[in-house]
Amino acid sequence: MKEKNANRLQSVSAEAGMVLAATYTGGNTIRVDLADVARRLEAFAPLELRREFRRAAVVDFGWAVEWPCGASLDSDRLLEMALEQQGQVANVDFRRWQDRHQLSLTDAAKAIGLTRRTVSQYRTGARPVPRTVTLACKGWELEQGRPRRGGTSAIGNAARAVHR
Repeated sequence: MKEKNANRLQSVSAEAGMVLAATYTGGNTIRVDLADVARRLEAFAPLELRREFRRAAVVDFGWAVEWPCGASLDSDRLLEMALEQQGQVANVDFRRWQDRHQLSLTDAAKAIGLTRRTVSQYRTGARPVPRTVTLACKGWELEQGRPRRGGTSAIGNAARAVHR
């Protein structure tokens, strides 16, 4: 996807508690609470120490954040976590739909009848994704005959069986 550069990190900083502020190259700043991740995942446990958490650094030309202990998160996952924590699960689903089908902003807009700008706003969480758009994405998938996740969909199998 050509437009993916917008999801590169410019800077990160530790805030109160285990909140990480991340600024992307497009100027968007997000905040993600990593307390639950540090409690649940062994690789992130060292981040519970404030001195380790504060040492977060942007690596891989902005595609990830990493700590000296070896824990790391890619820039896309960090944004998805922020959206989830803000209750914007539909935006995360929209991002995954677009990624799953390798659609650029332009191609996604054409697929479901939106403007490129609107697709970008849904992808970044600047606007909430309405239910009608979620349904349009599902309908587009059915029209394409592509499985939603790995493997073959039951609907796709049934459609192919009818045509045999």
